[in-house]
Amino acid sequence: NSALAAAQLVPEANITHVDTKTLSAAAGWQVVAAARAIKAGWPIKKVLELVAEISAASESIYTLKDLKYLIHGGRISHMKGLIASLLNIKPVIGVEKVNGTYVQRGQARAFNGALSKMVGLMKKQHAEGSKLRVQVLYSYNPESAAMLHTKIDPFFDCTWLPVGPMSLVLGAHTGPSMVGVAFAPLSVFDA
Repeated sequence: NSALAAAQLVPEANITHVDTKTLSAAAGWQVVAAARAIKAGWPIKKVLELVAEISAASESIYTLKDLKYLIHGGRISHMKGLIASLLNIKPVIGVEKVNGTYVQRGQARAFNGALSKMVGLMKKQHAEGSKLRVQVLYSYNPESAAMLHTKIDPFFDCTWLPVGPMSLVLGAHTGPSMVGVAFAPLSVFDA
Protein backbone atom coordinates (compact mmCIF):
# COMPACT_ATOMS: atom_id res chain seq x y z
CA ASN A 1 0.00 0.00 0.00
CA SER A 2 2.87 2.37 0.72
CA ALA A 3 4.32 1.76 -2.73
CA LEU A 4 0.95 2.38 -4.38
CA ALA A 5 0.49 5.60 -2.42
CA ALA A 6 3.99 6.75 -3.38
CA ALA A 7 3.31 6.05 -7.05
CA GLN A 8 0.21 8.25 -6.88
CA LEU A 9 2.38 11.14 -5.73
CA VAL A 10 4.21 11.09 -9.07
CA PRO A 11 1.53 10.42 -11.72
CA GLU A 12 3.92 11.47 -14.49
CA ALA A 13 6.25 8.55 -13.68
CA ASN A 14 5.90 5.22 -15.45
CA ILE A 15 5.63 2.90 -12.43
CA THR A 16 4.66 -0.75 -12.47
CA HIS A 17 3.69 -2.13 -9.07
CA VAL A 18 4.51 -5.76 -8.27
CA ASP A 19 3.40 -7.54 -5.11
CA THR A 20 6.16 -10.07 -4.42
CA LYS A 21 3.82 -12.08 -2.16
CA THR A 22 6.80 -12.95 -0.02
CA LEU A 23 9.42 -11.27 2.11
CA SER A 24 13.10 -10.81 2.78
CA ALA A 25 15.46 -12.88 0.58
CA ALA A 26 12.87 -14.27 -1.83
CA ALA A 27 11.53 -10.74 -2.45
CA GLY A 28 15.09 -9.57 -3.07
CA TRP A 29 15.60 -12.31 -5.64
CA GLN A 30 12.68 -10.90 -7.62
CA VAL A 31 14.04 -7.37 -7.42
CA VAL A 32 17.52 -8.40 -8.58
CA ALA A 33 16.12 -10.46 -11.47
CA ALA A 34 13.90 -7.56 -12.58
CA ALA A 35 16.79 -5.09 -12.41
CA ARG A 36 19.04 -7.35 -14.49
CA ALA A 37 16.32 -7.95 -17.07
CA ILE A 38 15.57 -4.23 -17.37
CA LYS A 39 19.29 -3.47 -17.70
CA ALA A 40 19.45 -6.08 -20.48
CA GLY A 41 16.63 -4.25 -22.29
CA TRP A 42 13.82 -6.75 -21.77
CA PRO A 43 10.30 -5.47 -22.44
CA ILE A 44 8.24 -4.90 -19.27
CA LYS A 45 5.88 -7.80 -20.07
CA LYS A 46 8.78 -10.25 -20.15
CA VAL A 47 10.25 -8.78 -16.95
CA LEU A 48 6.92 -9.23 -15.17
CA GLU A 49 6.66 -12.82 -16.40
CA LEU A 50 10.14 -13.55 -15.02
CA VAL A 51 9.27 -12.00 -11.65
CA ALA A 52 6.03 -14.01 -11.50
CA GLU A 53 7.92 -17.23 -12.29
CA ILE A 54 10.46 -16.57 -9.52
CA SER A 55 7.65 -15.68 -7.11
CA ALA A 56 5.77 -18.90 -7.85
CA ALA A 57 8.89 -21.06 -7.49
CA SER A 58 10.33 -19.48 -4.34
CA GLU A 59 9.47 -20.45 -0.79
CA SER A 60 10.34 -18.94 2.57
CA ILE A 61 10.01 -20.68 5.93
CA TYR A 62 10.98 -19.50 9.40
CA THR A 63 11.06 -20.53 13.01
CA LEU A 64 12.05 -18.94 16.29
CA LYS A 65 13.06 -19.91 19.80
CA ASP A 66 11.13 -17.30 21.74
CA LEU A 67 7.44 -16.51 21.20
CA LYS A 68 7.25 -13.41 23.41
CA TYR A 69 7.59 -10.98 20.50
CA LEU A 70 4.76 -12.68 18.61
CA ILE A 71 2.64 -12.54 21.76
CA HIS A 72 3.37 -8.88 22.54
CA GLY A 73 2.85 -7.91 18.91
CA GLY A 74 -0.58 -9.57 18.87
CA ARG A 75 0.42 -12.15 16.26
CA ILE A 76 -0.59 -14.97 18.63
CA SER A 77 -2.79 -14.86 21.71
CA HIS A 78 -1.29 -14.72 25.19
CA MET A 79 -2.91 -18.04 26.13
CA LYS A 80 -1.76 -19.86 23.00
CA GLY A 81 1.74 -18.41 23.37
CA LEU A 82 1.94 -19.34 27.04
CA ILE A 83 0.89 -22.93 26.38
CA ALA A 84 3.31 -23.28 23.45
CA SER A 85 6.13 -21.82 25.56
CA LEU A 86 5.42 -24.18 28.46
CA LEU A 87 5.38 -27.20 26.13
CA ASN A 88 8.47 -25.92 24.26
CA ILE A 89 6.54 -25.94 20.96
CA LYS A 90 8.14 -23.94 18.16
CA PRO A 91 6.14 -22.86 15.10
CA VAL A 92 7.30 -23.25 11.53
CA ILE A 93 5.97 -20.29 9.60
CA GLY A 94 5.66 -19.87 5.85
CA VAL A 95 4.21 -17.42 3.37
CA GLU A 96 1.17 -18.46 1.33
CA LYS A 97 1.11 -17.59 -2.37
CA VAL A 98 -2.34 -16.01 -2.80
CA ASN A 99 -2.11 -12.97 -0.54
CA GLY A 100 1.47 -13.23 0.68
CA THR A 101 0.38 -13.66 4.30
CA TYR A 102 1.97 -15.70 7.08
CA VAL A 103 0.72 -19.24 7.62
CA GLN A 104 1.73 -21.89 10.09
CA ARG A 105 3.36 -24.71 8.14
CA GLY A 106 3.91 -26.91 11.16
CA GLN A 107 5.32 -27.04 14.64
CA ALA A 108 7.85 -29.06 16.54
CA ARG A 109 8.94 -29.76 20.07
CA ALA A 110 12.13 -27.80 20.67
CA PHE A 111 13.97 -25.43 18.37
CA ASN A 112 16.23 -28.10 16.86
CA GLY A 113 13.11 -30.07 15.95
CA ALA A 114 11.70 -27.00 14.20
CA LEU A 115 14.89 -26.64 12.15
CA SER A 116 14.58 -30.31 11.14
CA LYS A 117 10.90 -29.76 10.29
CA MET A 118 11.94 -26.94 7.95
CA VAL A 119 14.31 -29.29 6.12
CA GLY A 120 11.48 -31.85 5.96
CA LEU A 121 9.22 -29.27 4.32
CA MET A 122 11.92 -28.56 1.75
CA LYS A 123 12.23 -32.30 1.05
CA LYS A 124 8.45 -32.54 0.51
CA GLN A 125 8.71 -29.95 -2.25
CA HIS A 126 12.00 -30.97 -3.84
CA ALA A 127 13.60 -34.37 -4.32
CA GLU A 128 16.85 -34.99 -2.53
CA GLY A 129 19.74 -33.93 -4.75
CA SER A 130 17.68 -31.21 -6.48
CA LYS A 131 19.58 -28.16 -7.61
CA LEU A 132 18.32 -25.30 -5.45
CA ARG A 133 19.15 -21.68 -4.80
CA VAL A 134 19.19 -21.38 -1.02
CA GLN A 135 19.70 -18.52 1.39
CA VAL A 136 19.59 -18.81 5.17
CA LEU A 137 18.70 -15.68 7.12
CA TYR A 138 18.53 -14.77 10.78
CA SER A 139 17.33 -11.94 12.97
CA TYR A 140 20.13 -11.91 15.56
CA ASN A 141 20.86 -15.59 15.72
CA PRO A 142 23.83 -16.48 13.47
CA GLU A 143 24.57 -19.69 15.42
CA SER A 144 21.15 -21.13 14.57
CA ALA A 145 21.51 -19.96 10.98
CA ALA A 146 24.72 -21.97 10.76
CA MET A 147 22.90 -25.00 12.24
CA LEU A 148 20.13 -24.69 9.64
CA HIS A 149 22.69 -24.37 6.83
CA THR A 150 24.36 -27.57 8.05
CA LYS A 151 21.03 -29.43 8.21
CA ILE A 152 20.03 -28.44 4.64
CA ASP A 153 23.33 -28.96 2.83
CA PRO A 154 23.47 -32.80 2.76
CA PHE A 155 20.09 -33.14 1.06
CA PHE A 156 20.30 -30.82 -1.94
CA ASP A 157 22.75 -29.60 -4.57
CA CYS A 158 22.70 -26.05 -3.22
CA THR A 159 23.83 -22.85 -4.79
CA TRP A 160 24.23 -20.92 -1.57
CA LEU A 161 23.71 -17.20 -1.32
CA PRO A 162 25.38 -15.53 1.66
CA VAL A 163 23.95 -16.28 5.09
CA GLY A 164 22.92 -12.98 6.59
CA PRO A 165 20.42 -10.86 8.44
CA MET A 166 16.77 -10.91 7.39
CA SER A 167 14.72 -7.82 6.68
CA LEU A 168 14.54 -5.42 9.62
CA VAL A 169 10.74 -5.35 9.71
CA LEU A 170 10.51 -9.13 9.94
CA GLY A 171 13.10 -9.21 12.71
CA ALA A 172 11.37 -6.40 14.60
CA HIS A 173 8.08 -8.34 14.72
CA THR A 174 9.62 -11.67 15.69
CA GLY A 175 12.56 -10.88 17.93
CA PRO A 176 16.22 -11.87 17.88
CA SER A 177 15.83 -15.67 17.77
CA MET A 178 14.22 -15.91 14.31
CA VAL A 179 15.96 -17.98 11.62
CA GLY A 180 14.68 -18.83 8.16
CA VAL A 181 15.45 -20.09 4.71
CA ALA A 182 14.44 -19.04 1.21
CA PHE A 183 14.76 -21.61 -1.55
CA ALA A 184 13.80 -22.22 -5.17
CA PRO A 185 14.81 -24.45 -8.07
CA LEU A 186 18.05 -23.14 -9.53
CA SER A 187 16.63 -23.50 -13.07
CA VAL A 188 14.26 -20.58 -12.48
CA PHE A 189 17.25 -18.24 -12.37
CA ASP A 190 18.81 -19.41 -15.65
CA ALA A 191 16.95 -16.84 -17.75
